[in-house]
Amino acid sequence: MRKIEERRGSGTVLLLALATVTAAACTEKLPSGLDDGQVPGSPVTVTLELAWPQFGSNLQVYGGYGRPNQMGSTVVARSFGGVEARALVSFASFPTSAQVRDASNNLVTDTALTFIDAYLVARFDTLASTNTDTVTLALSQTLESWDEATATWTNAQSDLSVVRPWSAPGGGAVLPMRTRTWVRAQGDSVQFFFDSAQIARWRGAPDSVRSGRIDLLSAGHRLSVGFAAVRLVATSARDTDTTLVFTLATTRATYIYDPPASAPSDGFRVGGAPAWRTVLDIALPATLNGPPELCAAAGCPFLLEPRNVTYAGLGLRTRTPPTAFLPTDSVTVDVRSVLSRPALPKSPLGGSVVGPTGSTIPPALFGAGAGTRVDIPITAFVQDFLRGPDESGRPPSNTLAILSTPEPSQFSFAEFFGPGGPNAPVLKLILTASPALELP
Repeated sequence: MRKIEERRGSGTVLLLALATVTAAACTEKLPSGLDDGQVPGSPVTVTLELAWPQFGSNLQVYGGYGRPNQMGSTVVARSFGGVEARALVSFASFPTSAQVRDASNNLVTDTALTFIDAYLVARFDTLASTNTDTVTLALSQTLESWDEATATWTNAQSDLSVVRPWSAPGGGAVLPMRTRTWVRAQGDSVQFFFDSAQIARWRGAPDSVRSGRIDLLSAGHRLSVGFAAVRLVATSARDTDTTLVFTLATTRATYIYDPPASAPSDGFRVGGAPAWRTVLDIALPATLNGPPELCAAAGCPFLLEPRNVTYAGLGLRTRTPPTAFLPTDSVTVDVRSVLSRPALPKSPLGGSVVGPTGSTIPPALFGAGAGTRVDIPITAFVQDFLRGPDESGRPPSNTLAILSTPEPSQFSFAEFFGPGGPNAPVLKLILTASPALELP
């Protein structure tokens, strides 16, 4: 046991700290001494690990950041960990004319196109999809309008001004169009071909009708649809020798799922769509009364200053989230200071303290590798905190938000063990101290 004096917003508190300590003295010598004949001793590097009660408090998990339609991909699932998910997509209007060559090889505009074929192509993100073999999917035309930003399993629209439920949960009434199988070993795409009646329905339909719902019919899987578009094949009366191919891009895309995840009561959660964030307060020592290597080299109590902190890392141990939300792709974690804790969950955040690329964690660490420790660097945050108030007298933030980047980025989310038990978070500090001046 040794004493560590803790620094908070005002005053100091004495803590009893248990720390894992390693020390290594640098062997490089300074080239010259000072004018009074004294020379500094060799710098000492010390590694400390503080347990959660010595640095952390007020752990909270918040959800609801961002929307599924901001992901750039959609999700379909059938009885996967108890979750159902369906994709909703709308497409641009059919072309009304095309530039073609007439019999004299002149470029002319043809407004009498004949559409002879059409199909929706869906391309899957194989890394984010759980199936290893063949699955069956269904495409239907939606018969109820929906809002891509606020649609949920129960509501076609659920913003602040309007709550409009589906006629039936899960996307309301639909007109079945086609079922197809996706054989993963044969590629990453599937095509749903339209019949002539469906082409006619969509050709002159308003945007709200030119919309489809993709369902997964094979139970026990979750697929990520990374791209969807409608391909049209047409002929021209002005140029009978040419077949025209058009692509109708996606104009709206989202997914709806049920049931939503509930916030964990005993750990960290990061990511998902809408996304989760974990917030905690950090207290840092003002002075250290150990370890012996530090005291012997630099004297104790040792005043902890920003220049002494060469590395600070939040050590978290991964755990397995609910099966439906288990990551199949890497999760990138970012850490930012919370600028106004009372304003949570909508507080503005400071810049990243991890770095521009975040800290990337492979998906295996949340499955078979659960319990693996990952250290997320927060050196900049710790150094800023130790500097104290800025020139205007404003104290530094002592609250951190841990989130995914970008947000939202994927349907699944990462979880880490919380306080209590052998997998509790730790704060790792690597300190470098220069001893007092010595006579040569």
